Amino acid sequence: MPLSTKLRDTGNQLLDRLPHDEFDRLAPNLQTVGLALKQVLYQNDAEITHIHFPTTGLISLMTVLEEDDPVEAATVGKEGFVGLTVPLGVTASPHRAICQMNGESIRLPSRSFLEAMDRGPGLTRLVRRYTASTLRATGQGIACNALHPIEARACRWLLMLHDQAGRDEFPMTHEFLSYMLGVRRQSVTVVAGTLQVAGLIDYHRGFITVRNRTGLEDASCECYATVRDYYQKVMV
Repeated sequence: MPLSTKLRDTGNQLLDRLPHDEFDRLAPNLQTVGLALKQVLYQNDAEITHIHFPTTGLISLMTVLEEDDPVEAATVGKEGFVGLTVPLGVTASPHRAICQMNGESIRLPSRSFLEAMDRGPGLTRLVRRYTASTLRATGQGIACNALHPIEARACRWLLMLHDQAGRDEFPMTHEFLSYMLGVRRQSVTVVAGTLQVAGLIDYHRGFITVRNRTGLEDASCECYATVRDYYQKVMV
């Protein structure tokens, strides 16, 4: 479904920051699409044909390993876009992009995206700042995974998912939680049980319900607030 040129509240924070004239030029090539849970947008090393700007969906970028389960490298939601290597001159995806939370995304052909960057300083500026934010988030994630306990890391991811979902209940499987945290599914069961006993969440039948947002923030490590605050600082 093509977007109207008069639409300004797209649901994607990056698109909504575009200058009006640049958004109006992009609008005829923007298309709202539905994303199903576990839908693969593109595989590792495959060509990125479209840039995706999630609105209500959530997309995981998975690092694919030869002899082990994939590990999540990043989560992209309404704050950004998927296909970051395209404006850097690389059209082959370094990750497997897979839908972690069903919803909608606005997609744009990669060629149209590059043409818009050539013509529009506003989009170029936003892409550069989003790249800086992504680099900071990636570095923070590496430090978090190396130094912080699994319970605090789980709270950080759940807060991010809660932000994206915009509601207290959302689907989440043991499989995805293990990818996100880089641990075995048995460890996910233990952590989820600990958080449930503490009254922070309910977790059953593939759904998580946030019961105590403030408690999750208190139990999370510093990384959630650090990444959130840096994004808000640079995306102005």
